[in-house]
Amino acid sequence: MVRRLAVVTFVVSLVSAGSAAAQSPIVVETLELEPTVVKTGDVIAQTYRLRFPDLISEGREIIILEDRMVPENLPVHPFEAVSLNVVKRQIEDEHIWDFEYGLRMIAPEKAVYLVPSFAFYYLIRDLGEDIEDAEIQQVDGGQGLVRYVSTMTDVPVLDIRDTIELGEFGGRAALFSTAAWAVAPLPLLVWLVFLVRQWRKKEVIPTEVARELEEIERLEAQIPVPPSIWEARRTLQRHVRTLEAVEGNGALGGLKQDLVISTREYLRAELPALKSGDTPKDILRHIEGLDDGGRKTALATLASRLVEHHAGLEQGEASTIANPKEEARLLEDALASLRPHVRLWRAFTGMFDQ
Repeated sequence: MVRRLAVVTFVVSLVSAGSAAAQSPIVVETLELEPTVVKTGDVIAQTYRLRFPDLISEGREIIILEDRMVPENLPVHPFEAVSLNVVKRQIEDEHIWDFEYGLRMIAPEKAVYLVPSFAFYYLIRDLGEDIEDAEIQQVDGGQGLVRYVSTMTDVPVLDIRDTIELGEFGGRAALFSTAAWAVAPLPLLVWLVFLVRQWRKKEVIPTEVARELEEIERLEAQIPVPPSIWEARRTLQRHVRTLEAVEGNGALGGLKQDLVISTREYLRAELPALKSGDTPKDILRHIEGLDDGGRKTALATLASRLVEHHAGLEQGEASTIANPKEEARLLEDALASLRPHVRLWRAFTGMFDQ
């Protein structure tokens, strides 16, 4: 459907020569509107020319209050002021200021609309007088007619002032906000209630299961805590010194059994990868898989003596050792080689030997 455009009429008006205007030193001329036919989104150029004399020679000055003439402050409904450009010039003793406004509108009906007049504010003060002490005066501009012919627009997104009142929803928003804050803690409260109920609920354990748990706890309490490497070393050294004090092939009593137990505990502390059920032969095989070096040699010596002493206990030869002093020296040398500072020194000297 083709829309019919109507012819626009335009009126140029000057400020009326009334008594109030006659006393004002400022004259406002309303220049022509451009364009004269508009549709939604079109920008209308409206220029207001202010003429006022230069009163400096008389000891006074005229100050135009430009901050009151910004587009967002103009009462030009149903139009909307979107831009302003002020062109200032002076010809001899007369100032000429052009206020070039950009206006646009949107309306539901096609009709002829009147661009309303509005006031330009100024004040006249004596030189040296405070601006706050001067009286603010005003002078009105003219009006113009614009024919609005179409609500169609070429602008994809039009940012305009909407005069539709959508209502106040502050009370409803406050109500929903209060309800939300009241409901928000409920999940936490429910969780705390269930937690307290679960904590107060006594766990019912069958009698047989309870007895089994008690027996397991009793057996675990009887299992001795494995000694640390330092405690195991001191225990083994004490037994070695006792062995060294034995004269000849004298009876050893339970010393050989103590040597087996303390040697085994020391090797387990030195080698955390060993399992509690490993036999002396298993320990020796594990040591044989280690990297070559002084540590492996010393551990292998202790493990081989452990295998031999353990075999003697199994065969009933627990009371004697062929040469106690020689056995004690062999064990002492192996323990000395495993001391941290000795191993560090050998590693340091081995760097220079290479």
